[in-house]
Amino acid sequence: MDEEDSVGANKCPVCGSDPRTHPGLRFKINTKCYHRICEGCVDRHFSSGKAECPVGGCHVSLWKREWRTQTFEDLKIEREVEIRRRVTKILDRREEEFETKRDYDDFLELREELVMNLVFRTDVAATNRKLKEYAQANGIKTDPTDGPEPGAKAPRRKDMAPDAADQSGLIKGLKRIVIPEAKAPYDPFMGMPRTREYYEVKESYITRVRGKPAEAMLAGGYDFAQYMDESLLRAFAGLGVFIEDEMSARDNTAIPVPGPT
Repeated sequence: MDEEDSVGANKCPVCGSDPRTHPGLRFKINTKCYHRICEGCVDRHFSSGKAECPVGGCHVSLWKREWRTQTFEDLKIEREVEIRRRVTKILDRREEEFETKRDYDDFLELREELVMNLVFRTDVAATNRKLKEYAQANGIKTDPTDGPEPGAKAPRRKDMAPDAADQSGLIKGLKRIVIPEAKAPYDPFMGMPRTREYYEVKESYITRVRGKPAEAMLAGGYDFAQYMDESLLRAFAGLGVFIEDEMSARDNTAIPVPGPT
């Protein structure tokens, strides 16, 4: 193909714009039908919302944001790279998630098989169904441009089986999910009983000091009575702790230092 034919092949299939007569003409492609049209046609056909691809005979519905600048000169390479990116985003597993190295190798072989099915258009419907079922079972959003199906609810992590690494059954050999035990909330008093035997908070104290009902006062996010109670608790928390007893107990358990011989 000579230079003139090459330039002619770059014409927009919709409006016929030619780079020879429109310097700076830029083209965009989409990752569904991979048709290539100029930016002007993208703006005219998709600025109002979702519409069909304007290339003759194509009825794929697209959003304007689905059109992007072409990366590779060969559209076949462009398509394969996009398919690999999409499949890898869904089947994103690491070696440490599998029981054995053989299980991980089987997973890589499965992923490559699914990629090749889409690249060479073999069992496309079955392959897409497997990917969709896996994504839905594992709470993965596959297409950010499409909204949820009517009446469909996205699965929530808390609704999934706690010991299932893949509920769809597509991937084999995954380790069982081990949920760690919940940690106890932090206790600044380190288990010391929080008794209020050293003081008593009365409503009359608060009302007399402030001259307002306790409900009208807040302090640090607490009700004022709660704030005063917490402050007094911390102030009196040291009562009943005898430093001398603790020091003697510490000295008795200390390792003696041998003297000079």
